[in-house]
Amino acid sequence: MNADLIFALDVGGTYVKGCVVERGEVKEGTISHYAANAKGSEEVIIGGLAAILLDLLEKYKRFPHSFSPEAIGIGMSFPGPFDYENGVSWIRELDKFESLYGVNVKEKLMQALRANSFGKNTDFLDIRFQNDGRLFGLGTGKLYPNERILAITLGTGIGSAFIDCRTLVTEGDHVPPDGYLYNLPHQGVAADECFSRRGILKLFRDAGCLNDGMDVKDLAELARKGENRMSELFRAFGDELGQFLLPFLIDFKADRLMIGGQIAKSFDLFGEGLIRMLSPLGIKVEALDNALHHTFIGASCMFDAEPHGTS
Repeated sequence: MNADLIFALDVGGTYVKGCVVERGEVKEGTISHYAANAKGSEEVIIGGLAAILLDLLEKYKRFPHSFSPEAIGIGMSFPGPFDYENGVSWIRELDKFESLYGVNVKEKLMQALRANSFGKNTDFLDIRFQNDGRLFGLGTGKLYPNERILAITLGTGIGSAFIDCRTLVTEGDHVPPDGYLYNLPHQGVAADECFSRRGILKLFRDAGCLNDGMDVKDLAELARKGENRMSELFRAFGDELGQFLLPFLIDFKADRLMIGGQIAKSFDLFGEGLIRMLSPLGIKVEALDNALHHTFIGASCMFDAEPHGTS
């Protein structure tokens, strides 16, 4: 189903962030944050998501409209483990959304929406799911529609998406299984342990530069104030990230590396090392402060007329 009106949700363990995307453009006045209620019952969580969508609809109605959508899409990023194709959650022992284990979230949410006024706005309603890293990648693909892109998000872990001319690539000899980098080995541990918030904190802790209560933001502020050792460690992080990504960028014949997530806000500190590793190959590197915007756009891409699935 194609849809030109999309309700985009980025579901996290603490907050659900949402907006309305109209014909590929984010309606800025609809961007909102809500409590996730991730430890609630199935009824509380599903009911909460339905209420969020209804609230976004009411916000959207405040804008003047030049068209009436024939179909509405709901595009959601959801944490894993999750069966994104069928909409079934397999999350457990993660202290969030455990009441949804084995639940078909798509079916339950559709039932809830049909029962409230949201479902009365159109006869054509579809719900699709994906992880946030892939949606960020699809969103960045709209910026460079004719390029091959490796998009990564750096935060609590490393998310990844391989994009070829706006199409998500998840299989083949030129990409890792499912296009995922988080579980691949690096220096004897999973990449998630190195290229994430905890990876940066460990780097600084091992160097004796981490005091109690400090986070990445604090370390970045010290580096920007001229603490040379802090700056050196951020550059070292960029070097190591470049070394890890290099073979995947080469195999994929990537034109560009796009970076999002909270740690992307420190790109001015680690970017030098990363660019130094990749620039000899002509690979462009770009960090985006507002990854959420591109994740919302990526959610809308799931409903475009062109195929954006596995290739």
